Amino acid sequence: MRRIIIQYGGTGDLAEKKLYPAYRNLMERGYEFELLALGRRFSTREEFLASLAHGAPPSFLEHLHYLHYDMNGPDAVSQLASAIMALVKGTSEVELIYYLALQPSLYEAAIGEIKAIDATLACHCTLKKKIIVEKPFGFDTESALRYNTILEQAFTDQEIYRVDHYLGKEFMQNLLLMRFHNDIIRRIWDNQTIESIQIIFDEEHGVDQRLGFYEQIGVVRDTIQNHILQIITFLTMAEPASISFEDIVIEKQKVLRSISPIEEFHMGRYESLGANSGRVITTPTYAAFKLFVNTYYFAGIPIYVRTGKMQKKAKSLIYIKFKNTTREVMHDESIAENGVIITIHPELTIDISMNLKVPNTSWKSKPVLFRFNQSETFGVNTPEAYEQIVEKILLSDKSLFPTMEEITESWRIVAPMLTDDAPVEVYPVRTLPRFTQAMAKENNFTWFA
Repeated sequence: MRRIIIQYGGTGDLAEKKLYPAYRNLMERGYEFELLALGRRFSTREEFLASLAHGAPPSFLEHLHYLHYDMNGPDAVSQLASAIMALVKGTSEVELIYYLALQPSLYEAAIGEIKAIDATLACHCTLKKKIIVEKPFGFDTESALRYNTILEQAFTDQEIYRVDHYLGKEFMQNLLLMRFHNDIIRRIWDNQTIESIQIIFDEEHGVDQRLGFYEQIGVVRDTIQNHILQIITFLTMAEPASISFEDIVIEKQKVLRSISPIEEFHMGRYESLGANSGRVITTPTYAAFKLFVNTYYFAGIPIYVRTGKMQKKAKSLIYIKFKNTTREVMHDESIAENGVIITIHPELTIDISMNLKVPNTSWKSKPVLFRFNQSETFGVNTPEAYEQIVEKILLSDKSLFPTMEEITESWRIVAPMLTDDAPVEVYPVRTLPRFTQAMAKENNFTWFA
């Protein structure tokens, strides 16, 4: 069987920085497929290769094809069908994988063309197909359902892969194994021992270089509705019957259904946003909020989240703070709480904080970190998220992809944060918005970092 990946948005940043390296690595690992990149940026394959694939080995370039392609052109369907037919080369069985690295507003036009192309190819060979779409899937619940209806005009749900690349990161998979393959962790991971959870996603870069796109998205659609809510499901889901896609999905959906729409939140934007655009941009670039997972084992545990752009230092981490019963019993405020710190960026580490005696003192304790470091333990060659994502697609494995029910529940949860009338604080670049500290003071906690 011949497999062909048709890369819509083939000259965009996602394809250049993430997908082409992933495709190249997978080919080097023995996966066989042809890659057809579609785009309007370059007129010829030579220009495309010189700009986006410079220095790639011949073993990759011989399978990388390019088509100067305008979806709105009068001959778009016949042009793409001809290009695909040339790659099929008389093969009787073909799998077409359409990767839509496009704005959702273009899905309908793309699906119309795909249906026509599939009808043409079905006359010549036995055809299997898949389609891949990027987050955010829609802009709210209504648009997500509408886009899904469009996709289902040409694909079954089993053939649709909705990408949240965070699910391809090692730390996400490690969350599940840490929780469910270790009895010592399993026994303390509930509201009897956990006091609170923090999730911090601070980014150094701004969004002015992609202002047109980000202005439609904002911080809620960029990270909260997808990455952060997926992390919360992994942190708080009940133990599945098995570590399989079907069983994990059941427990993730239970978590999302248990979360009420977020009401306690704050929004901000950095002060120089859109300074060179000649107009005032009010799109939020930072948010902080609190939510609860109302399940039997996690009810009452506040989850505090802050995330946004233009911060002094890029850091992504999760802090699980345990109740400090010892400090209360011993009446000693110097006794620190225990905690688990999962650092995602700049490198994957998991630290467990425990109190040990300081030498040459009279029973004075100090918190000490016991660390797991991904690269030190398993080496630096862990596959990137997109490499794992694409590999799963090639294997028809949907374990790293959110379901449509997860997506619609996530939109329901963040719906109050999407209103245009929410106040937006302007914050200086490289500083936290004032509301982050106000929120901590109101809830009597301290941000871990």
